Amino acid sequence: MSFRRIRIISSIKTTLLIWFVLFVPACSKENNPDNTLINTRPQVENSLYLAILIIVLLFAIILVLINRNLKKTKRNHRIATLQNEQLQQTLSELERVNKNYIRIMRIMAHDLRNPLSGMTGLAALLYEDDDFTEDSKHMLKLIETTGIHSMEMINELLKTGLGDENEKVEMQKFDLTSLLYDSIELLQFKANDKEQQIIFESDNTPVFAEINHEKIWRVVNNLIVNAIKFSHIGGTIKVAITHNATHLLISVADNGIGIPPDQKDSVFEMFTPAKKVGTDGEQPFGLGLSISKKIVEMHKGHIWFGNNIGTGTIFYIDLPLTQA
Repeated sequence: MSFRRIRIISSIKTTLLIWFVLFVPACSKENNPDNTLINTRPQVENSLYLAILIIVLLFAIILVLINRNLKKTKRNHRIATLQNEQLQQTLSELERVNKNYIRIMRIMAHDLRNPLSGMTGLAALLYEDDDFTEDSKHMLKLIETTGIHSMEMINELLKTGLGDENEKVEMQKFDLTSLLYDSIELLQFKANDKEQQIIFESDNTPVFAEINHEKIWRVVNNLIVNAIKFSHIGGTIKVAITHNATHLLISVADNGIGIPPDQKDSVFEMFTPAKKVGTDGEQPFGLGLSISKKIVEMHKGHIWFGNNIGTGTIFYIDLPLTQA
């Protein structure tokens, strides 16, 4: 900025000198037909002195403006630096508080699992006792079911936001076709309770990728369980896997109740408000898709969903293949 102003000053000075050298003598010639230098020299000198004075004044004004701008810039820089330091301190404090909060919640979750497990087991044991009335058995069953749901939610929490941030994820080369087949075979028993059928669309070609088997298994199971949960009795669920030279694509499609348009942006949030009860009254927790998204991104992949043809939802998982 200073270099540009110096150039402007130099241009003004040069222009004024040229003007006085060329224009003033020309005016003197018109006013003095005899073209006498003696009469015009004092006028030229006075004009030059005036021009120099004007240039000095302009230069002084510009220096004052530059100095003022520099002071203002330094002041703004100091303010910005101070605000940045305060922001960094605030962020550090928030991070510390958040870590303490997670640590406390993790301890609470661990401590709650044992009494809940004992309560659930005791309720299940008492339920088998014939001395209780039907109303009492109903209450015992309700206690057992509530305990199981609470245990499931605690386990999901410990696997996500309350899990160990420094946990090392071990990857290994694994056949995703085999993983999907085993998952479908296991969950078909759950689907039978709602008279549903799970169809696996694959050419049985092994598709290998570097994955953590337990975590990807959890993602696949979560998507299929959701499809069972939100599909109607007698529905069909389709699971497929395809691949190209660099990536594989897993899809889980159902013909269930679908996802409303106003809830699509919050589906992958933890404790999402988009959670809803299954078609047979299954209890939602709003954690599964948040966990799945975190795991897939951990594998440098992507997860998203779209509307199935007709009704229902289709979820996609894109993962990089193992390069030979």
